[in-house]
Amino acid sequence: MATVAHPHLETEEYLALQGRAGWCLDIELIDGEGVVVPPTGPQASSAQGELFLALKQWQSQTGDQGLILQDVFVAFPGHGFLAPDVAWWSADRRPQQLQGAMDGIPDLIVEVLSPTTRANNLGIKRDVYMHSGVRELWLADPDACSVTRARPDADLDEVLLQRHMLRSDLLDGFVLDLARVFSLSRPTGSA
Repeated sequence: MATVAHPHLETEEYLALQGRAGWCLDIELIDGEGVVVPPTGPQASSAQGELFLALKQWQSQTGDQGLILQDVFVAFPGHGFLAPDVAWWSADRRPQQLQGAMDGIPDLIVEVLSPTTRANNLGIKRDVYMHSGVRELWLADPDACSVTRARPDADLDEVLLQRHMLRSDLLDGFVLDLARVFSLSRPTGSA
């Protein structure tokens, strides 16, 4: 089996590349390595959209003044520039929206696992998130129709299946039926 070697980039080189491209290059800088973020496929894309939509609906219903973005670069000091699938900052930690990467660690990050992103999302990116001030991480797995809810202050992760409801201590009143998130993952003809 072949291994993938990612090119080493200095932060200044990465910033220059992204700056010239208007921060539109699908490349993360993870601990000095330039990692291409390829398209994720229909199941992961659908799950990401459902999770983002549910968060936006919750925000609209509650009047939350936080910031919810998807596929945006976030600066993680000492680790590089990562692009979570979805990120939410509470109103009191809301960063300024500027050109380039967002400064300020999100409170909540959502990553949807796909064949091309699974290893990084479960490995290096999870480690960066859990040690950088992210208060909660959701790892959505379309293959297993599950969401793993991880918090740096918890001893164990919470694994929720398609039949469960997703809630968060960070999002007052947020409840999501996970069957909605994984509707595209169900085989044709199943209920």
